[in-house]
Amino acid sequence: MNLIFVISSPTGVGKTTICNIENSKDNGTKRVITHTTRKPRANEKDGVDYYFVDKDEFKKGLKNGEFVEYAIVHGNYYGTSKKALIDVLNIGYDALLAIDVQGAKNVMQQFDNVVSIFILPPSFDVWLERITKDNLRDDVDIRLKTALNELSQIEYFDYCIINDNLDRAIATLESIIESQRNKMEFVKSERMKLVNTLKEDTLKYLKED
Repeated sequence: MNLIFVISSPTGVGKTTICNIENSKDNGTKRVITHTTRKPRANEKDGVDYYFVDKDEFKKGLKNGEFVEYAIVHGNYYGTSKKALIDVLNIGYDALLAIDVQGAKNVMQQFDNVVSIFILPPSFDVWLERITKDNLRDDVDIRLKTALNELSQIEYFDYCIINDNLDRAIATLESIIESQRNKMEFVKSERMKLVNTLKEDTLKYLKED
């Protein structure tokens, strides 16, 4: 069973950066590109960072049930299409989803093969510095007010990573991914096939002996 790794955080903590770095490695994971109605920033590319669509197109997709999850953040729509997610799983990858907390909870409610990971900053001062350096986004106060509610949702997540050092945060993510790939809850059917084969071969050997 391929897994869905949902990675969420309040604004400015680094979930997208972490996902993009992990996505660039050949580790059997692939990031699911989400849709948004906001305008692309200077360094963003359609189909790489997001699928950029207008509100009418997004709402049409919602009406047709095309999205696994969506959220309205500061007046813009964000969402993950079923097709984008299923395409990743169907080609044999575990899916990486870098989405907001509201969207993460929606995905957790719909799928059994979800591993949810919450990213935190190491301190408020470090976090505020990261946010204020990013002048391409919304007003700092607006972003922090949204973050207050998101922080209160951490109890619904399976894991928490503190992003005090990017390399360490990615290493922690990779250790979580590897451990979950061997968790019986997700691999029971596959592992039981091996167990049954081992039992049959053992019995055959004992009889011959």
